[in-house]
Amino acid sequence: MTVPQIDYAAVYRQLPIPVVLLTPEFAIADVNLASERATGRTRDELLGRNVFDAFPSNPSDPAATTVRNTVASLRRVLATGEPYAVEFQKSDIEVPGSPGQFARYYWSGVNAPVVGPDGRVALIAIMAEDVTDRMHRFMSALDPDEIYEDSG
Repeated sequence: MTVPQIDYAAVYRQLPIPVVLLTPEFAIADVNLASERATGRTRDELLGRNVFDAFPSNPSDPAATTVRNTVASLRRVLATGEPYAVEFQKSDIEVPGSPGQFARYYWSGVNAPVVGPDGRVALIAIMAEDVTDRMHRFMSALDPDEIYEDSG
């Protein structure tokens, strides 16, 4: 039996979940097609940029914790060499072509190390699923009275 040759770069590009590859300095090394669709930004627009410059916090949301939480998670991946699951995270994304205008999104995912030949973390893979619609359906299904009955 012959083993088919697999083009792993093509597999990565076509994965159905958004994946962003970062350097240990948090520069964007690559994005797949699902990431381009989810963010409305092209690979060429993102390559080489610091992830937090490419996807800044919403300056009109003083409670925004996305950058702080993401930096902590990425540093943990670098320090431990282990994946780190990110539970539901509110993260507004700047609307492409509309500087300063942000749309609210919710994400869930995993930040995982990509280890190089020397055994050290060479890249960090951010795999994030947009769960905004699921979160809205969940919240609209809740009965407001039930929320407060259980908290007292």
